[in-house]
Amino acid sequence: MTDPATLPSTPTTPPSTPTTPPGGPGSLFLFDAYNFVFRAYHALPMLNAPDGTPVNAVHGFVRMVQATRRDFQPELVAAVFDAGGDGGRRALLPAYKANRPPAPEELRPQFPLVRKAVDALSIPRIEDPGFEADDVIASYARAAQAAGMRVIIVSSDKDLMQLCDAGVAGDPSEGGRPPIYLYDTMKGKLVGPAEVVEKFGVPPALLGDLLALTGDSSDNVPGVPGIGPKTAAELLHEHGSLEGVLAAAPSIKQKKRRERLVDHAQDARTSRQLVALQEVPLPTPLEALADRTPDDAALQAFFEPLGFKMVLRELGSAGRAARARSIGDDEEIGVVELQMVSGFCPAGDAHRLLLAADDAAFAAYVAALASAEAVAVHLSLSSKDPLEAEIVGVALAAQGLEGELARPVYVPLAHGQGLMDGKQREREPVLAALRPVLEAESPPKFAHDHKRFALALRRAGIELRGVTLDPMLASYVLDPARSAHTLESLAKDVLGHPLRPADKVLGKGRKAVALRDLTFVPAASWQCEKVDVVRTLGVDLQRQLSDAGKALRKLHDEVELPLARVLLQLEERGVVLDPQVLQRQSAELAKQIAEIQARVDEEAEEHVNLDSPIQLQELLFEKRGLPKGRKTKTGYSTDANVLEELAMLDPIVKDILEYRSLTKLKGTYLDSFPKLINARTGRLHTSYNQAVAATGRISSTDPNLQNIPIRTAEGRKIRDAFVAPPGRMLVAIDYSQIELRVLAHLSGDPGLRSAFIDDVDVHRRTAAEVFDVPEGEVTSEQRRIAKAVNFGVIYGQTAFGLAQQLGIPRGKAGSYIRAYFEKIPGVDRYMSELIARAKARGYAETILGRKRRIPELSRKGPARAYGERIARNTPIQGSAADILKVAMIKVENALCSVPWAQMLLTVHDELIFECDEARVDELVALCRPLMEGAVKLDVPLRVDAGQGRTWGECKG
Repeated sequence: MTDPATLPSTPTTPPSTPTTPPGGPGSLFLFDAYNFVFRAYHALPMLNAPDGTPVNAVHGFVRMVQATRRDFQPELVAAVFDAGGDGGRRALLPAYKANRPPAPEELRPQFPLVRKAVDALSIPRIEDPGFEADDVIASYARAAQAAGMRVIIVSSDKDLMQLCDAGVAGDPSEGGRPPIYLYDTMKGKLVGPAEVVEKFGVPPALLGDLLALTGDSSDNVPGVPGIGPKTAAELLHEHGSLEGVLAAAPSIKQKKRRERLVDHAQDARTSRQLVALQEVPLPTPLEALADRTPDDAALQAFFEPLGFKMVLRELGSAGRAARARSIGDDEEIGVVELQMVSGFCPAGDAHRLLLAADDAAFAAYVAALASAEAVAVHLSLSSKDPLEAEIVGVALAAQGLEGELARPVYVPLAHGQGLMDGKQREREPVLAALRPVLEAESPPKFAHDHKRFALALRRAGIELRGVTLDPMLASYVLDPARSAHTLESLAKDVLGHPLRPADKVLGKGRKAVALRDLTFVPAASWQCEKVDVVRTLGVDLQRQLSDAGKALRKLHDEVELPLARVLLQLEERGVVLDPQVLQRQSAELAKQIAEIQARVDEEAEEHVNLDSPIQLQELLFEKRGLPKGRKTKTGYSTDANVLEELAMLDPIVKDILEYRSLTKLKGTYLDSFPKLINARTGRLHTSYNQAVAATGRISSTDPNLQNIPIRTAEGRKIRDAFVAPPGRMLVAIDYSQIELRVLAHLSGDPGLRSAFIDDVDVHRRTAAEVFDVPEGEVTSEQRRIAKAVNFGVIYGQTAFGLAQQLGIPRGKAGSYIRAYFEKIPGVDRYMSELIARAKARGYAETILGRKRRIPELSRKGPARAYGERIARNTPIQGSAADILKVAMIKVENALCSVPWAQMLLTVHDELIFECDEARVDELVALCRPLMEGAVKLDVPLRVDAGQGRTWGECKG
């Protein structure tokens, strides 16, 4: 074991860390293999090889390794694996790492595959049966640094952060040395001494001492009980080292801290030896770690059986040749060869730009597309709003064609001219030539967020058809819990390729330019890169969907893709909004807001700016002496949760809460909605999001119609501004208690099911059960409580939350929840089963098979409790969302040939239609069976319908 050195008591401030790894000649990159195998497994959705072998961790590892090699081009490289050795640590402490859980079942067969992948990639593979991978990595890092090489350890392991060293500029003979950094590829973050100090409060040289004090339960490193990272850092700053802390322990003033340090001094010393990084003989000499070009035959032999076709295409000699291609400069022939800045070109060739002088090449290319296996489409639009956007350019990439035809192509239509003035193609002839391809069902199309492009193309007179895969929707179906489903996120997460962000191409701030003002070459390079990513994702995710099973494939093909077309229609139709109604409501609220302000000023005996947290803090906590709650950077919090608790103590707080509610209503809805009316259509158009909410629900933006308040009279009035045009009526049809009906179906509770089968008031029946009274004697207050509990159960509401909602003591709320589960045991049993099932699988599932990963279930404390709420809620809320989506598709299909009615909006569980006033009953009769029969449950689905000149009238 290496004895830790005694260190100075006052660490110096470490220098700043570069933003990107310093690769190139003179650099060694060490991959901590198992660290990223585990992270890739948990971060990526399940992926199977054609023979059924799970390979998501292999895929993620390979993408990460190749992206790092490609982007930073190290001189030396190695992948270091654990081989079971412990460097004598178990002899020192037999319990060391004894309680580590076994690897997940679907990860175990991937370990040998990762080793084989490293060999196929021609990366030196290093493992020592006598030592841990961390020891081997540390030994190579120190040896390379001593040899004058920069070292990047590709890992997020905190133990390896002990090695971080910013280095010293200058000749080695004069004390100079190159740096050692850690690089977290998933976060794109380089970790040096500054980041170690930021995270742990001590520099790398003291990190081993800190870990010895805190211990590590996952490895059974004992440490000192009750000493956390913050306390450990304070002790080390005061006493200089672990030995300094232990020497000073008998004189420490805090009794418990003193006793623990004295009693567990030997545990701390043992822990220090366990976490120390040992010097071991190098299994392979440094000079043998040169980064070599992979052999095509080895790549083919290993990756083809796994189905990694895109990896092969990128890694093979054709892909390498494409990355080496230089920029051509012969503009006269109308074709410009482009060097990809990022080097990503899995199609195996450079990109090209088709200009006006290249009519023959363009015609030949369009004709060839008809025989492609698939065509990726990506449009450059002048605006984020597809209803207003102009098509600036078209990027295409054919799958299954060869040679020149395999290149991604960009056709500029409305860019800045730059050096190629006069060479741009005319919009109408280009779109006319592309119309047959884009409107045909074959070849199949790949397009990311294709709804947006389809709207823009429709404005240009083209109907985009034949989209068989949308990477955004496929990703959402495969893993709705993914942090984002943008093209940039998927390029990085699935392909290991960081797409250039917009600000890198267009600039930012005052220097930013619009896409249409970008000249040809940078625009083509960027957009060809994007369409190439779309094509690669299309093939990759298509296979993932097939491997994931029939349910998820069906969700993408038969629910999400058709739903996108439905939402496209809704966005294009919009709804009539009467701005005068909103103006009158805004004026009324302005009066109420002024009255509240006057009341508060009078009560406070001075003017108070109710929008200023600082002035509110002074009023509430200093002048009125109300109890302080959570502290923030600017003082004590005055957020809604704090004010709702204080409202019971001081009437002035109720006025403040009402002021906030009304000003938000006025600013967010009454004053902003009229500004969003489209000048061309005269209607309000929202944008629907399919791939945002992890529950599967549809959301909307610009404006957000899902959040229009309905609990207050002022909020409900907003619906009066949504109106029908002359001769028409608005019709609202919404599901009745759909989530409770789903709960009854899934839980199988006979009492809950019978309430819906008997078509009685479910809240009244629940109240009768909970309060043990006949249904006919249930009071309105008892029904109100039962309703709150019924819906609270779905969302995993706590006694505290129910108490806040009902305005009752927490103990009383808890008794209601306990009584509910006692009297309706099927629900209690089902909720417990949901959590247990989700823990075993790692995900929750809806009726239609939509899966949501819940990594929080493997954590502790609040994170785990949150995960359990997700496990309970997802099958219920997610199933309700799926039912609504299926219903929307069926209803839109039924109405597509009906000229007298059309669907306009979807808000939560409700669909809003516009209909000829004489045919309302006919519309309801058409929609009701489609909505109630969207999905077959063991209890009946029911919808309620209302009509009126305004949306508000529909709700009665």
